[in-house]
Amino acid sequence: MNRSKIIGARFVELAFATALSLASLGQAGAADRYSFEAMRQASGDALTIRLVDETNGQTVSNAHMYAIHRQWIPAKGEPRFLDRRVALAPDGHGAFTYQGNDVQSGVTIRLVARIDDTDSDILGSVRVGN
Repeated sequence: MNRSKIIGARFVELAFATALSLASLGQAGAADRYSFEAMRQASGDALTIRLVDETNGQTVSNAHMYAIHRQWIPAKGEPRFLDRRVALAPDGHGAFTYQGNDVQSGVTIRLVARIDDTDSDILGSVRVGN
C-alpha cells in the first residue's frame, strides 16, 4: 500500500472518530431545557453548581451531577484520551459542590447531569468567576 493511501485511511479514521464524538455530544435532546449555573465560590478550591430547568426557572433536585475530567493516554499516533466522570457532592437542595485545583477565574468546567426519571445525559459547562 502506498503512503498516500495509508494517510488517507488514517484521515478517514480520525474524521469518523471526530464525527462519533460530536454526535454523542448532540444526543442529549433534553439539554436545551436545562442549564448549569455556578452559584458561588464556597472557598478557594470549591464551587457550588446547580442544574436549572429553563422552562420554569426551578432548581432540579432529583439529578446526579458529574464533572468531566479528560485524561490523556500516552500513545503513538493520534492523541488518545479518556473522559472520566467524577461525581459531585449534593447538598440535598439541588446544588452540588465541585472541588478541585482548577477552580480559578476564567476556567470552564465541563459537566454532565442525569435526572432520575430520564435516560439521557445533560451536557454543559460553567465558567468560574463570571
